[in-house]
Amino acid sequence: LMLINTSLIILSIFVYFLIFYFRKQISTLFNVYDVSDEKRKIHKFPTPKTASYALAFLFFTLIIFNYFYKLFEKDMNLVLMGTLTIFLIGFLDDKYKLSAISKTILISLTTLILCFLSENLVIGKFYIYTFDFFFVLGNFSLIFTILSVLCLTNSLNLADGINGLATGIVFFWLIYINQIFENNIELITNIIFINLVLIFVHNIKGKHFLGDAGSLMLSSFLAYFIILLNNQATNDPGHQKSAETILILFIFPVIDMIRLFFERLINKKKVAVGDKNHFHHHLIEKYNISKALIIYFLLINIPIMLSLYTNINKIIIILLIFIMYFSILYNIKKKHE
Repeated sequence: LMLINTSLIILSIFVYFLIFYFRKQISTLFNVYDVSDEKRKIHKFPTPKTASYALAFLFFTLIIFNYFYKLFEKDMNLVLMGTLTIFLIGFLDDKYKLSAISKTILISLTTLILCFLSENLVIGKFYIYTFDFFFVLGNFSLIFTILSVLCLTNSLNLADGINGLATGIVFFWLIYINQIFENNIELITNIIFINLVLIFVHNIKGKHFLGDAGSLMLSSFLAYFIILLNNQATNDPGHQKSAETILILFIFPVIDMIRLFFERLINKKKVAVGDKNHFHHHLIEKYNISKALIIYFLLINIPIMLSLYTNINKIIIILLIFIMYFSILYNIKKKHE
């Protein structure tokens, strides 16, 4: 088993560099270049959207190997299969520019099928530490699960606007998820970590992008993964595994997504049409990309660390996140008026 694990990790590195080396040819073959429109995209040249292809290939390889060697349980296999399905939806979006409604329906159907295949991928209840009780969703379980997955996939997709931002966010999220929940799938997480580091190094230089294929795949993996881990830990509640902790983990990009949604509605703009009103765009207006990344990562990490490693009330931490977000946004906007 050790030999298989080591071989798969080496294979993941080899496949990544192979795809990176031929990224332009692959992008031309599939027509998945990211072309700047000079209105909301800040890069200057057509860029391949191939950064996640190696990881998708490795997920497929893991599914095949698991069939023969039983590297992990059936539910984790379903997580990878669902994740690959979402990757294909993102790939089609990169290639054909799917409508927001089409993507929403396809992601919802994928999640619904997974829910029917395993009850361990359904959010049936969650533990609220502040009030020390389980909130049981009952008949709303399927709807809540689908909405949760859509929320995470859309929020990360919207945050994918600075080189390295989405990759860095996923890297930190995965680190904290591994700290919060015990799991025995180090092989998968190690492969993801290695790929994330390699993607970040090349993405920060603008060599290739995640595209919707990558951002949707990574966010859906995290969504399905944390649902599975949370259900496995249902009988062992605590402040680290509470609903508040999970909310604090993902909340920052979600707040930005909700603000964008309502601002576009108020201004009578199409909700699905992109703009340069995202939080990261405002950070770039005031700072360079490096400083914008550091600020964004700090704003994500500080509340999570306060939640996990201090006794500060989690409701207070959530309020602090809102205060930090809107005060920084207000100050940046005010200076540019």
